[in-house]
Amino acid sequence: MSPHRAAPERPNRLWISFLHITFGACLVLVGGGIVALPLDWELRSGFAAGLVALVWSSFTLGETMVLIAQDPAQRKRRENESPGSGPAQRGI
Repeated sequence: MSPHRAAPERPNRLWISFLHITFGACLVLVGGGIVALPLDWELRSGFAAGLVALVWSSFTLGETMVLIAQDPAQRKRRENESPGSGPAQRGI
């Protein structure tokens, strides 16, 4: 067995667009559900903060999975980058 893994196939633009639209729709629906709850605004803001934390951790998990899937040389180069220069800051 070869020590090198085959590069995974990149998803096409249609699939990426579908994922973005689905993510946005889910975010809007959950946010609308939080606003529609028959609770005080203090409780709603707590749920909204939890939603923000969930989305933030999802992006962090996604970036971590990308790092794991990369070649060791790319991973090492990326780990040596300065903090705050991740994909989100570079506009990727």
